Amino acid sequence: MTSSAKSGKNKAIDLETDLLLSQKDIAFMKKNHFQNDRDLEAYLDFLEAIDAFESRKVKTKFYEAEFEL
Repeated sequence: MTSSAKSGKNKAIDLETDLLLSQKDIAFMKKNHFQNDRDLEAYLDFLEAIDAFESRKVKTKFYEAEFEL
């Protein structure tokens, strides 16, 4: 498996024509699944309040141990 960067092919996916979707799939995706935008806004506010978007550096621990099979 090669990525597009490795293979030299850098073609963007056209979501209208490149995906194999049935009419039923397309109709389902067109439905509005997010009826209440306030819930999403409240959730994002909650994540920000608990610093979920802040990355913390984890201190690496090295253990001096021998391993044998």
